[in-house]
This record gives sequence, structure tokens and C-alpha cells, in this order.
Amino acid sequence: MNGKTNGFATPGALIVLLAMVLFASPLSAAENGAAELHVGVGVAPVQTLFELFTDITLATLSFGTIEPTTETENATLFVEYARPMGDMSQLVMHVDYTRYQKRYEVQSTGTVAGNVTDDFYTLMLGVKRYYVRTGSFGLFLELMGGVSMLQSQTDIDELETNSSVLIAYQITPLGLRLGDRFALDLSVGLGYKGIVGLGASYAF
Repeated sequence: MNGKTNGFATPGALIVLLAMVLFASPLSAAENGAAELHVGVGVAPVQTLFELFTDITLATLSFGTIEPTTETENATLFVEYARPMGDMSQLVMHVDYTRYQKRYEVQSTGTVAGNVTDDFYTLMLGVKRYYVRTGSFGLFLELMGGVSMLQSQTDIDELETNSSVLIAYQITPLGLRLGDRFALDLSVGLGYKGIVGLGASYAF
């Protein structure tokens, strides 16, 4: 996992531009609904694929002598701010954090080869569009894109401690919202937020 940051300028500029649109838009909550704050957890995000890549890389460099024995995957923790964009749509700013901790052993002897800790810090902007929305019930889809900073720390000689900037995304074809000012959200999709997301929101 070599650190590469030369691709940060273009997605970084896009994030700044979308953030300006999100917070500077003159949309009126009284006319288009209320803004919302979401907090929640996501399960099985796409970051898990990068952890598989680490295992394959280490197995290749060690000629198959080192393998993972224990792995701790914390759920993705996220916070979102949603700003109304008409009656059926919202602009969304999403921030999340995910950590993976793994221990590797030498296969032939069972001795500890070392540890790896990967931290993902993700920022995405996107659009939530409701199929159906009533006072206390909603069905929606969500599309988001942005960047994720991966910080990897290890004490294994074959791997490097480094940082990488990744292109982040989330595609959620189906989400369920139950409640009025206080609501619960359940979503199913694919990306950095996870395959399944569960959260709570407050409209203000």
C-alpha cells in the first residue's frame, strides 16, 4: 500500500466547491422542509476490500509464510448534515471513520510477525432523493462521492507505514425513514458507508 497523494487536488477542489454550494445555498427551510442531522453506524464498508489487498500483498512478499490470525473491524461511524433542496431532495455532507486492527503470525512457527492498524477518514457529498415522503414515512435513494484518507501503521518489515488518498463513494438504492422530527433510518447499499446503515436523525 504505497502512499499516493498526487490525485488529491482535483477531488479536493470538488469537495470544496460542493461544500460551498451546500452551506451557501439560499434555500429556505420554511419553504422546502427542515435541515437534518444524522448519526449512525455502517456494516461491511468497501474498505474491507483494502484489507484483503493487504493480506494478499503480505502473503506474496513473504512467499506465503505470514498470514493474519486475528482481525478487529469496528463498524463505520458516520455523521451527516442534510440540507433541503426542494420537497423531495436533500444535499448531504457525510463524514465517517473506520478502523481495522490485525495481527499476523509466521505460519510455520506460530510466532507473531507483527501488527497492522488502518484508519480510514472519509468525507463525501451527495444527494438524497425520496421516492415517497410523508410526515412520518419515507423511502429514498442516495448517491455520494468524495475522498478517504487511509493512514496505515505497522511494525512488519515487509509493509510500510504510510498515508493514501482514495476516491470514496456510496450508492444506496433503498433507504427507509421512520419518524417526524426525530426519525430512524435504515439503508442498504454499497460503498464507504457500508452495505447496511442504521442511524437516527433530528430535523431542525
